[in-house]
Amino acid sequence: MRALRRIFLTAATAAVFAAAHAQAATLHVGAARCDITPDMPSFLAGQFSPRVSRGVEYPLTANVLAIESREGDKPLDSAIVISVDTAVVRASILLPIRDAVQEQLPEFDLGKLIVAGTHTHSAPPTVDGHFKQQEGVQVPSDYVRFAVAKIAAAARQAWEARKPARFSYGLGHAVVAYNRRAVYADGTAVMYGKTNDPNFRAIEGMEDHDVNSMFFWDANDKLLAIVVNVSCPSQEVESNRLLSSDFWGPTRALLGEKYGEDLTIVGLCGAAGDQSPHLRYRQAADDRMTRLRKLDRLREIARRIVRGVDEVYEAVQHAKQDDVVVKHQYAVLKLPQRIVTEAEYKACKAEAERLKANPDDGRGNWNARIVARYERLKTDPHPTHATPVNVLRIGDAVLCTNQFELYTDFAVQIKARSKAVQTFVVQLANGAAEPQPPADAPEADKSNWHYASSGTYLPSARAVEGGGYGAVIQSNVVGPAGGQVLVEETLKMINAMF
Repeated sequence: MRALRRIFLTAATAAVFAAAHAQAATLHVGAARCDITPDMPSFLAGQFSPRVSRGVEYPLTANVLAIESREGDKPLDSAIVISVDTAVVRASILLPIRDAVQEQLPEFDLGKLIVAGTHTHSAPPTVDGHFKQQEGVQVPSDYVRFAVAKIAAAARQAWEARKPARFSYGLGHAVVAYNRRAVYADGTAVMYGKTNDPNFRAIEGMEDHDVNSMFFWDANDKLLAIVVNVSCPSQEVESNRLLSSDFWGPTRALLGEKYGEDLTIVGLCGAAGDQSPHLRYRQAADDRMTRLRKLDRLREIARRIVRGVDEVYEAVQHAKQDDVVVKHQYAVLKLPQRIVTEAEYKACKAEAERLKANPDDGRGNWNARIVARYERLKTDPHPTHATPVNVLRIGDAVLCTNQFELYTDFAVQIKARSKAVQTFVVQLANGAAEPQPPADAPEADKSNWHYASSGTYLPSARAVEGGGYGAVIQSNVVGPAGGQVLVEETLKMINAMF
């Protein structure tokens, strides 16, 4: 918790901006990775019902990039970016990571730490009690201790490995994500709704097929790390019983084969609240092509991502820079919460009561949280949600974070209005900006705080109008109005850097 306090003492205002005129400086980079796959059966996060792992498909990893700019021997700015194969980076794992990194690197400003989840649904949960504990199954908090120790050690390794480096970046494309919300004749929308239904009329929103890549070489032209930003959760095999990094597993393997086995691949999930790797239509044709290539679906997705990275590398390998501007700012924004209506309150209360008899069904707590939110409106009729945002400029590219499953409409606004040549939007990063409830607080308050600490959907206005999972009140702490505030404030931070 001392780490969290330090961040909010540093970022005390709603937004923290640096001077717009940043200077180029020598770039120093280090990278590291670690295996965080449990060695025993574990629950798998991401579904309302409990699943227990029966083996490993692709290892779970954490991949770390450490960046520092220097003028001579004088440090100017820095960042540590950690990509973790986990469902969401909620407080139960984020706060221990912050504390452990602070212990390993006591002089490092934790406001410059970015921890982002790849959003796999085939990794352990990080909070006890979400599922009824079973004999022989790893306790989530035990997994957190195991993973955090390895992640913090990798962060230190990357930081201590910093050396003069060169940088380049670029834009490629790959069809990985599909908009997962189907709209029907009556105006309703359904996540993963059938598209062969006679009442199907449209896919609700756009799709983002960008493959944003950053490359970092040492002074001898050895490739140290690649940042790959794809707007899609790693959930192709989300309902199986195997621990898996999903499509990032074969993607890292293929990139390693091509560019170096000791290469660090920092996979970052772009805004994808309404996106998924699951095929929504033309599935027969797509599956046929995958079979003809003698691939499975995960390796087909990996093939596409790697081609997207390759096409960037071919062009930008001759545009390396070592004298780039590095500017890293962070702020805690106050977003208006989505207000629970009386009708939503009554419906959620009835559903929570109905599900009390089945505590393993996560929908009970899902609805109960809305009941508690509505009742708090009596004392706080205009609630806000504190959320952290990091903006990292490297050269003419910029990376910006948010804690949500952010709908694509918001990310497109940011990309379109950003002054950067290329903008990397990263979701499910950091979080836990609200003060933690005291130890004697009601359990409902503690549960609500943890749930809201990262990973809730932030839907577009058209999604809320259509309804359905991901856009109903149970899925959201912040609604479209708060999403627009997030867009505007993030853009202020980005554009102040140029």
